[in-house]
Amino acid sequence: MKRKFDKPPLLIPAQRELLAERGLVVGDTAHVEHYLNFIGYFRLSGYLRFYIDPADPGDKLFLKDTKFQDALDLYVFDRKLRVLLLDVLERIEIAIKSTMTNVGSINDGAMWLCNAANFDHGRHGQIATVLNECLGGDPENHQHSFIAKFCTEHSDPYPPCWMLMEALSFGAVSKIYKLAKGHLRQKVAEAFRVQHDVLESWLHALSTGRNVCAHHGRVWNRAFTIWPKIPKSYRAIWPAASQDKLYVLCAIIHHMMERIADGSQWSERLKQTIAVAPVDISHMGFPADWAEQPFWAAS
Repeated sequence: MKRKFDKPPLLIPAQRELLAERGLVVGDTAHVEHYLNFIGYFRLSGYLRFYIDPADPGDKLFLKDTKFQDALDLYVFDRKLRVLLLDVLERIEIAIKSTMTNVGSINDGAMWLCNAANFDHGRHGQIATVLNECLGGDPENHQHSFIAKFCTEHSDPYPPCWMLMEALSFGAVSKIYKLAKGHLRQKVAEAFRVQHDVLESWLHALSTGRNVCAHHGRVWNRAFTIWPKIPKSYRAIWPAASQDKLYVLCAIIHHMMERIADGSQWSERLKQTIAVAPVDISHMGFPADWAEQPFWAAS
């Protein structure tokens, strides 16, 4: 049976006292209250939760000697991961958009997104919905000046694909790829040396991961709801148990970046970040020897 929410808000000092009552070593009062004020109790609770004593039946008491700084260090580590991921996911998103633009336009011209023949039977209505959402109700005053200029000067129902791709979200592009005809999907997938069904699942996972990062979600120990497919060639080195963890998402990114940016140092930056993780990396799905595996060798 549902119950009415009745927790009252607490002043910052009361929040600190509550943590101390639950066994957290709070240390410097001003230091703790500063971060409770500017990060927030609720956001920090997602990191503090890792240190809850599993033996506590009330699920509230902290493990012995757990410090506030432990959770803060974990928070900072997670933020560094998000920044690292957002940086590289931008490059992957742009590469996917460019490749799809090139493949689609060479196959069927600048307006290929408007041609139902390029998509699975009966599914183009979904594409039209995506494009209409992108243009909004007043395309002549669109937030992107190039869209507004085109719609002001041309009678076409939609701008050319390269303009639309620039304005579409990663999630929308992932959906367009999913609904495209097999020969188009495969041509795009070949650029990234992977089968089209695998790339479809990867784009869904990557766009979801990007949204988590963009909205400041916790990533270090997240169980991602979108499970990307693991190619046969990688099954021995990408643990199935890590399919919903950060490790496999990072492995996909590494694979993609080796095709997009020869000599990319992203994997080295990842190694440096994971090397100073304040928790056991197995919680993120990383094997203990992951950094020494040939797959992760710099290209």
